[in-house]
Amino acid sequence: SLLFGRKESGMERKSQYKHRAKNVAKIRQRHKEEELAIRKDRKEKLLSSKRFRFIDGEELSDEISHDEVLSAARSLQKPGPHRQENLRTLRQAFSQGTAYIDTFFKVDNALNLLVGIYTGNDSAQQLEAAWCITNISAGTTDHSLAICKQVAPYLVTYLSSGIPQLQDQSAWTLGNLAGDSAECRQLLQAQGIIPPLMQLLQSPNKSVVQSAAFALSNLAKESTDICSEMIKASVIQHLLPHLSFSTENVSVLAEVSWVLTYLATSGLFLEELSTQGVITKIVSLLVSLSDIQPHEPQIVTPLLRCLGNICSGPDKYTLEAKQNAELLPSLCKFLSSDLRHARKETLWVLSNMTGDIDVCKEVTFGPILSHVLEQVPAAFDIKSEALYLLCNLACHGEDICTHLVESKMLQVVVPVLKTHDVEVLNLALALCEMAIRMTPNGKNIFEKECEGMAKLEALEYHSNEAIRTAANHILDMYYGDKEEEVKMT
Repeated sequence: SLLFGRKESGMERKSQYKHRAKNVAKIRQRHKEEELAIRKDRKEKLLSSKRFRFIDGEELSDEISHDEVLSAARSLQKPGPHRQENLRTLRQAFSQGTAYIDTFFKVDNALNLLVGIYTGNDSAQQLEAAWCITNISAGTTDHSLAICKQVAPYLVTYLSSGIPQLQDQSAWTLGNLAGDSAECRQLLQAQGIIPPLMQLLQSPNKSVVQSAAFALSNLAKESTDICSEMIKASVIQHLLPHLSFSTENVSVLAEVSWVLTYLATSGLFLEELSTQGVITKIVSLLVSLSDIQPHEPQIVTPLLRCLGNICSGPDKYTLEAKQNAELLPSLCKFLSSDLRHARKETLWVLSNMTGDIDVCKEVTFGPILSHVLEQVPAAFDIKSEALYLLCNLACHGEDICTHLVESKMLQVVVPVLKTHDVEVLNLALALCEMAIRMTPNGKNIFEKECEGMAKLEALEYHSNEAIRTAANHILDMYYGDKEEEVKMT
């Protein structure tokens, strides 16, 4: 909960407002949910492109029926030229939805037959079977676990097959499995998945590199144990050659950026990221990308998220990032982006960077502040990020808080007191309290120019105890005499 009515020390300020685990579990959860949506969209697009990459000129037929799925599955046991067509039917059906995968599993021995074709000698049928397995792995958790338990050893083996199409498909399937659940990730780790994936990062085939990085990113997600194994296996060294931007490298760079984002999430491997030059490289990339319009969401989103995770650690990493004098001007450009994710992630980065007083002063007294204030009336998630950043700035002291008030911070923050969200209300009340307490004109501006009293009085009986307490504290501490005068008249 936010504190009111006292001056916090530097460490207390940082723990109060800096986006650390105890204080921002909800924000991190929203980040994860939003990220899942981004990645799901990206996965669907990439899966679609891979299907057509191997089957040139193929046209999608009309929707396949469940009876056709049953017939195709039962026919797998019969060798011959028709098997290729049956596999194609199943592959297309599985992409139509998980209900078709359920239908396939109703056929006795169907998965065993599919695995037998996948491990067989007919290369054309093998690739079609691999495609079916990929689409099954994109289904429900039950589907993924079935593939993981029965097919994972073959998938891991084929990573070292030397056949790019098979390596690509196997890595992508393993990425789907790793993204499904902790149980799948543990099973894959036990199969020794990491070393062969690392080798694929050196493949001359960009599609193979992309799929390998996709698998590594899903393995690293929410697993510090797997991240630790990756670090020991020199994953950063293998990723660095791909940290460059070109129009031909967008998909690979996006996947590699997600791997680095997850490596930075726990805060346990920041020193390795620093000493191997990742922070410098990420900042350099962001500076370059800020000038390319429109901003590229596939790359900008994970790179900003990664930098924000890094800057949520000790301030020395913020100072390392800040060594590039173009970083703050570039972040200013992202705050003006048409890309919503870029604005939100930039606020997250700045909020974590401003634990350092020098960065705080540059943001407060520089051109970036006006762009931050413009984000306060935005949608909920961007609004809350902007308020966290302003809290981080304001709690650094009277000079900074006074400049925020002079820059009309209260005029954009006070209207937020009408919101129904408790987290946003807490932040807005904290800002108002600091402005009233620490600045010479804050009290008068809050009351006269912003009509803040009416909004506080509307919160006196709020259903949330913390909100009631905060609102009543401001009224009693700073406007108590006025209330008494009103009562006497």
